[in-house]
Order: sequence, then structure tokens, then C-alpha cells
Amino acid sequence: MMTKSIRGAFTRAVLAVSLLTALASVTKAASLEELKAQGTIKIVTTASSPPHGFVDPRTSKLSGIMVEVADLIAKDLNTKVEFTEVPFGGLIGTITSGRADLMSAPLFVTPERATVLDFSDPIYGWGEGVVVRDDSKKSFTDLHSLSGNTIGVLTGSVQLKSVQNVPGIKEVRTYPDYVTILAEVRSGRIDGALIDPPSVAYQMKDRGITGVHVVKDFKPEKTFYVALAVMKGNKSLLDAVNASVAKNKANGEIGKILARWGVGDLAAK
Repeated sequence: MMTKSIRGAFTRAVLAVSLLTALASVTKAASLEELKAQGTIKIVTTASSPPHGFVDPRTSKLSGIMVEVADLIAKDLNTKVEFTEVPFGGLIGTITSGRADLMSAPLFVTPERATVLDFSDPIYGWGEGVVVRDDSKKSFTDLHSLSGNTIGVLTGSVQLKSVQNVPGIKEVRTYPDYVTILAEVRSGRIDGALIDPPSVAYQMKDRGITGVHVVKDFKPEKTFYVALAVMKGNKSLLDAVNASVAKNKANGEIGKILARWGVGDLAAK
């Protein structure tokens, strides 16, 4: 039986835990002034999508387009960078929870995402593509041609929503990264995958992946754009990020990064 003193201590402990939980759930974005005072900006990215973001096996360090863009931004803000790497599906939650100040990753801007994040001006963009086995007899020319097939997509990607809206899709399977998706396509466990062509083309070349190819005749439904993002309402930081993006577009630095990674033709104006 619980004594009065033990019950009191237990109640106080429960209240303390409840208070800490409530406080932890209240997040506030660090303003530009606060970040400059701290001298460090926390940036979240993902290593699941080369050439946009990945861990370089030669250096064991984060590398890629959006990592380099983040470094440009931090330089203009006069802050050091503290990178956090998460799976693609964890990018939005890392910003909305306040665990990072800025997202610099290959996340497309969509109206739904813009309800929980504030996006910068776009950096670059492209349309969706399809990858199949080399011996596939499937004729995939547009989204509707995927009907009746089992299709793989990256978890949390815009391709997931696109394929879910196609009438008659047999099954949609989600995966954490493109290496796994390509293995599933090559094994025949899925009929094809709706993908980010620059990422898949880079990984196929970099890892020497054979037995699959990106369908040349597939016509994307629309072009999506990648941008940086901050917590909703963090205007001071967003304004500073946009000023840096504009400056580095005008002086050609962002163009140089894109060209160096073979996607100079995808630059947003």
C-alpha cells in the first residue's frame, strides 16, 4: 500500500515529468540575431540522395550539392555549420521540432509542405522519372501508364503522392533510399520505381549498378523545385537565406556548384 508521503513524492514526480514534456513540446525557432550570437547554425540534410547529399566514402564527410549550398549560406550569415544527417523521411520533423534551424536537402517545394515550413527561393528542379530492369517489357511513358503495376518510391517523397493518385496502381511500396529501390527493381520484386532521375543516374554510375535503366521515353507530369527551408514564421532567418541565395545566383557560385555535379541545366532562375 502506498503511504501518504510516497504518494506525494510520486505525484510531484509525475507533475515534473508532465511539465518537462510540455516544455519540450513547445519549440521556438532561433532568430537570425540569436544564431549570430551563438555563432553556429544547425543545418539538417540527408545522405540518402547523392549527388544532392551523401557521405563521401573517401573522407567520411557529408558532401553534395545541398551541403555545398548550405556552406555558402552559413558563410554569408557569418556562422559556423553544425550538420545533422537524417533519413529523407525525417527532414521535415527535424525542422518543425526545432532540432535544426535550416534544412538544406533535396526536398521539393509543395503546397502541403509549405503549410508547415517556410521555403526559400528555389535552387534547382526537375521532373520525376521511372527506372526498370533492363529486360523489362513494360512501356512506361507517363504516370498513368504505371497503372496495374507494383511501383516503388522513396519514403516521404513527392513521387509517393504522385503514384498514389494514379488509378489502378496494383501496389505502392516505399523504401528509405535509392540503393534499396534499385536492388528491388533489379530483383524483379517491383515492376519499376518512380524516382528522382539525377539521384538515380548518379548512384548507378558511382556504384557501378547494372541491370536497370532510367526510361528515356517517360514524360514527367511537372517540374518540382528544391529549396532551403526554415521553421514556419522564422522570417528573419528566411530573409537572410534568400538574400544569400540571390547573391550567390547573381555571382555564379550556385551555378558553379550545380555544374560541378553535372546538373547545371537544372538551375532555377
